[in-house]
Amino acid sequence: RKRKNRGFVIYLELEAINRGDGIPHLLPFFFFTMSSSRAFVSSTILFVLLYATCSSAFQSKATIFRLSRTISKATAAAVPSRILASMSMSTNSNGNGEDCIQTKKVGIIGGGAAGLATARAFLRENELDQNTQYDVTVLESRDSIGGIWKYEDQTKTEKNRPMYRNLRTNLPKELMAYRELPWGSDGEASYVTHEDVLEYLEAYANKFDLLKCISFGSSVKQLTVLDDDQISLEWTTNTSENGNVETHKEAFDNVCVCNGHYARPAIPRLEGLDNFSGDIIHAIEYDNAQPYAGKTVLCVGAKPSGLDISREIGLVAKHVYLSDSACDKMQTFGNVSLMPRMQSVDENDGVHFSSPRSAEEHVADDVDAIVFCSGYDYDFPFINEGSNLELEFTPGERRVQPLYEQTWHARCPSVSFIGIPHSIVPFPLCEIQAAAIVSQTRQQINGIPLPCLSDRLAAASEDAASGGPNGARVQETHNLASHQWDFCRKLAKISGDYDDEMEKFIATNKAIYDRSGQERKSMIPGGEDVYRETRFRRNDENQSYEILYIQ
Repeated sequence: RKRKNRGFVIYLELEAINRGDGIPHLLPFFFFTMSSSRAFVSSTILFVLLYATCSSAFQSKATIFRLSRTISKATAAAVPSRILASMSMSTNSNGNGEDCIQTKKVGIIGGGAAGLATARAFLRENELDQNTQYDVTVLESRDSIGGIWKYEDQTKTEKNRPMYRNLRTNLPKELMAYRELPWGSDGEASYVTHEDVLEYLEAYANKFDLLKCISFGSSVKQLTVLDDDQISLEWTTNTSENGNVETHKEAFDNVCVCNGHYARPAIPRLEGLDNFSGDIIHAIEYDNAQPYAGKTVLCVGAKPSGLDISREIGLVAKHVYLSDSACDKMQTFGNVSLMPRMQSVDENDGVHFSSPRSAEEHVADDVDAIVFCSGYDYDFPFINEGSNLELEFTPGERRVQPLYEQTWHARCPSVSFIGIPHSIVPFPLCEIQAAAIVSQTRQQINGIPLPCLSDRLAAASEDAASGGPNGARVQETHNLASHQWDFCRKLAKISGDYDDEMEKFIATNKAIYDRSGQERKSMIPGGEDVYRETRFRRNDENQSYEILYIQ
């Protein structure tokens, strides 16, 4: 089959048949089209090398890549990953019919909720798969686990963590929990504090003995793809004893990026914003409402953080404006006014609001401070100009590409990203993502193997251009919301974990999520925070829940 660049594609279906003597034999089906005699020679040599590689003389999948690259990178890329996986499975013999243990090194960047779930997924595999063992290293920049859930009082320093003092979750703990460690259904509060969440993550890490593989104080500086398709990571470690900084460099078979997406504040570019003489901060700098007592405050953004911060500030402020791009006209509830999208600031500190769906314009000329609750941009500082991994994450777009199924780097699936989707239930989704990633590193893939390079790139390109599941806009590429359940099902099928019990787990999560969302959306801006008083009990068998208390 001709390609657009007049090259050629080789299709090899390599099926391992064990005849009972412990030595796999391969049946190759070799099809090609020639564009020149050189193509024929290259194709033939590649076939011989691939066939030879599958003999007991070679033991690793990396050998296939090293040999085939000397002939044609393009040709090697056309071989589907499911074939390579079957080759790796077939070569795991010492020639005497005995299996050889294959050890793979895994690097995980970040020790928050996503990193912990990923570490657990690989370590669990060590208990299940005796043929493949994973040497896991988690590189965490801070001195403890928990990621954003580790609150630090930064009132005396420049605050650069999104967690604020009085935060309570906007999802019930019965929904937030990892599948392997249920949480709640005990009649106690379902909506918990950040201290409670951190305590839960610590319990998870202790239960599955994850701390043994975490290197604290380790800040990753560079990610590079090596010629043998391993991934090199460079990082520094602060030694608390003498304050020295040590530099490390190591190659891994797989790298999982779990650094979260709450570190790079996104502030919209607005006309005249530099004219404003009052205080301007981003929500990442917000800690508590006391600095705004008696003032008039504008909160820009009405997603969960904007709603919570405006409500909290409204308890002590003179007045609060809450700018929501979905609002068409000004509506006032007590001392909180819901406003259309903020458009500009004039030379007299007047803040202008309007909606494209209305001709009416509103001006607030009494604003003392602005808090941008406008979200965050994705950021991977270790994938930079010095890195040879092509990855786009342009500020303002809130889109990462090229990603296959919002998880694997489409060109280099040995690098994966956990926790990119937003407007989701993060802990269980990360858990399911991690299992799917692990499944593709096994010698024998039990679920659905990833497609070949060209198919992965095509799918990633389509996804990046889609504007998200709802086809809205570039900034919604990773906004799954109600689509997260089918996403979880798809990943569970890829990992081979989808069964009746998994469906019950996902369906129960959806039921609780929908009920919680209905209650949260019924709140008026600045109103009493009553939805967080509801207490849930899971009922997975019936894919439902019980309400133990409601106010």
